[in-house]
Amino acid sequence: MKRMKKVLHKILSEDLSPGEILRGARIEAGISQYEIEEITGIKRTNISALENGRINMTSHYAEMLGAVLKLHPADLLYPNRRIIKSAEILEIEKKADIVIKRRAIG
Repeated sequence: MKRMKKVLHKILSEDLSPGEILRGARIEAGISQYEIEEITGIKRTNISALENGRINMTSHYAEMLGAVLKLHPADLLYPNRRIIKSAEILEIEKKADIVIKRRAIG
């Protein structure tokens, strides 16, 4: 995994997405999307969509794909060891801060 990340980092000068990790690990393992579909039941079109960032990596996908590719699911969910927060999550954090501050004052 570390070797594959180094190779991909050389190719891509930015942080890796879950899909890029999935594609790199799959290629390094020498396994096709069709073979992953056969093993897991995940449709090849969904594997392609995951690799290309058209659908989000979920814990369910990460567990199944990690089992095939001998990766910890966290390597697929959080490849850069950080969470990229959506606008929805950022808004929830703001609301939580307001409620917590209001409780501390009152």
